[in-house]
Amino acid sequence: MDSRLLFVFALAWIHLMVVDARIPEEPAVPNQMVTTESMVTASTQPTPELHHPPQNGPCFYAEPELCQSPLIDDPKLQVPNCECRLHPTIPQSLICCNVTSLTNITSCQEPDPSEHWKNIHVRNASLDELDISNGFWKLFESISITDGTLKRITREFTRFSATKCFNVSNNTIMEIQPRVFRNLMQLQVLDISFNNLSTIPNINKLTNLTMLTIDIRGNKDMLCKSVSETIDRGGLELNFVEPDKTYCLTNQTFNWFNSTDNVPLRQLYRMKQLQSECPSDCKCEVERMNYEQQSPENGTPLLIFSAKVDCSNRHLTELPQKLPTNTYSLNVSCNNITSLSALNDNPTYQQIIRLYADNNQISSLLDLEGTTFIEEFEVLSLRKNKLKSIPIYLLSNTLDKNPRGKMLYFEGNKLHCDCNSAKILRLWLLARQNHIKDWDQILCENMPQIVVDLSEMKLCQSQHDWTDYIYYLIAAEIFLLGALVFKVSYDYWVFKTAGYLPWPASKMPKLPCDWLCES
Repeated sequence: MDSRLLFVFALAWIHLMVVDARIPEEPAVPNQMVTTESMVTASTQPTPELHHPPQNGPCFYAEPELCQSPLIDDPKLQVPNCECRLHPTIPQSLICCNVTSLTNITSCQEPDPSEHWKNIHVRNASLDELDISNGFWKLFESISITDGTLKRITREFTRFSATKCFNVSNNTIMEIQPRVFRNLMQLQVLDISFNNLSTIPNINKLTNLTMLTIDIRGNKDMLCKSVSETIDRGGLELNFVEPDKTYCLTNQTFNWFNSTDNVPLRQLYRMKQLQSECPSDCKCEVERMNYEQQSPENGTPLLIFSAKVDCSNRHLTELPQKLPTNTYSLNVSCNNITSLSALNDNPTYQQIIRLYADNNQISSLLDLEGTTFIEEFEVLSLRKNKLKSIPIYLLSNTLDKNPRGKMLYFEGNKLHCDCNSAKILRLWLLARQNHIKDWDQILCENMPQIVVDLSEMKLCQSQHDWTDYIYYLIAAEIFLLGALVFKVSYDYWVFKTAGYLPWPASKMPKLPCDWLCES
């Protein structure tokens, strides 16, 4: 038994020795936890490699490791009167880390005035405001101020600045004054990503180039209206970085939408293509945007815009030959259009659900029979046209199937009114007041009345002809024949009972057959 206890104590002693041997390695566990925590924190913020311009472009990018003092504390890399350091491998390039004052940067002196610095990257700067008008920045081709607390950029670059790349990503910038980039005639890349900006500063028509790469990702308050206005200004082709992953914010003051939502920039590009597909002399606009279908790639909803086309007052004699993609509303009022056949045989009209064709020469709705439009329409406005009749069967069919939200307008059309108009059309208009808002303003062509005031008693009387008088003649003949039979019978009865004939039978001349009665 004692030997067993001794064996157990020996095992315990060996276990304690092993544990003691591992104690020096225990700090690795907290370090790992700190690393994991930092990774989790970083996962909420985009990594620098994802949103900084490439090194081989016009932008200079200094890796975060270069801000570690053991790597940068080299006398050969020191800069007089400056907290910045020279890049160890890229010539004429400055690296500034953890700067708390702009003077710690702008006081830097070039060791060789004949060779100007070309690039600078300021990391982790604790700055609230950047006055970019200081001449220190003028000769830099690439200026990067990233991963800091910068809140606003004021003033403007000096004239003839050589900057080709301006990168202020990963800060907390809320304001960039509109004229900041006015003098950047060579700007090629502008990175204002991952800040708190809601608008894009003026950048159009400011460079000698035809294209500007701009990165606005990560600005959660960026307004679509500002992005759209920037694209519309023209004079410069904008290349947005990752437009499918860059979103802008819509709001109720932006007339495309009825609610607040995020829209990818790729969708804005598609909206701009709307103008290239717009019919000549017509006006095309984005009306609204909806999540209408699922993306086949990942199952997420796709944001689809609907367009409205205004071709009113264009002296058209027929509907436009082609409409932009996703056109849902078409206005062709005040033209000389005579037919709606395009809604039947033109594939670009398949998505039309609102048609405004007032003040035209349209005389029939039969072209709409069998069309997608007549089944799905929301608005059909045909005021002041040349309609002579309304095909009740055609409209009743779709209104009975799906009555919700459908509106019809026929004011100012002069219909041919008859008994059917009084018996059927009048009652139909009265029953469809919710769908036909101008039901009481549809006129008759052949009489000075509106349709709903027609009288069935007046219009539905049958017309007399010569055959009607035959019945009266036959009735008269039957009456006379009956009277004659009665008279003859009466005279015979009087003669037999009284022996004489009453007047006028007694005054009648004798006939050859009277001898039959004398016997």
